[in-house]
Amino acid sequence: MSENERPAMRSLGIVYRERSSDAAALAFTLKERIEGGGRTAWVAERDDEPFIVEHLDAIDTLLVLGGDGTILSVARLCAPQQIPILGVNFGRVGFLTELEPSEVEEKLPLYLAGDYWVDERAMLEAELAVDGRRERHLALNDVVLVRGAEPRVIHIRVEIDGHLYNTTAADGIIISTATGSTAYNLAAGGPILHPQVRSSVVTPIAPHLAADRSLILEPRAVIALRLTDESAPAVLSADGQINRDLPAGAEVVVRGDAHVTKFLRRRPPTYFYRILSAKLRDNL
Repeated sequence: MSENERPAMRSLGIVYRERSSDAAALAFTLKERIEGGGRTAWVAERDDEPFIVEHLDAIDTLLVLGGDGTILSVARLCAPQQIPILGVNFGRVGFLTELEPSEVEEKLPLYLAGDYWVDERAMLEAELAVDGRRERHLALNDVVLVRGAEPRVIHIRVEIDGHLYNTTAADGIIISTATGSTAYNLAAGGPILHPQVRSSVVTPIAPHLAADRSLILEPRAVIALRLTDESAPAVLSADGQINRDLPAGAEVVVRGDAHVTKFLRRRPPTYFYRILSAKLRDNL
């Protein structure tokens, strides 16, 4: 067995982007082929979350047919159970996916046979109190505290590992993983990190003071964000998919490197530079 080879897969789940008829058709085609090879497989639409959660513990890998948004939404389901993801790109960007639809027929058998390496990506965990109960949300890209409907800046007290860092007046603040550094963080002027870096990045959004800059933290840092009493209301967002309205005085605690999302890869780690260059060039 080579360095990249691992035990062959026995059972897979297949989740597809519900708005794509092409993804749905491929999902059921792949299920037939996987089962024809003596393995087991199930298929689910992305919005059927109860079914997915119930059946995760019976699979070796989750095959995701969708874009980066679909992968972000299932990552928080897979991470606690350490189920790896193999992504097929049916979206626009494809930073997180591994295969294009045209490649699946040729290359999927290699992954099924165990010829791959595991790419582990750090995640964030955000904890907050809402309506008298505590909530925890995982994010693969970022946790964002941003102003609400009112066109007013928010005032955020930032503590890192129990020490006051600063109080920021801005449209918001982004806490990003290395994976998410090429998303909202980059648009807000933050740095790009290689996706296997475990550090997180704190980046203010349109801060009032030029001295407010991005800060790269050590992997296990704990960041407490508190809306001051005079702040306008804000919205907490995890990966842009879970959103909670927060009043002045609310506090969110974000822990870096809380969990990892596992991706199956055959491309070398340096492929990141190639896709980054191509995507940035496309957006010029």
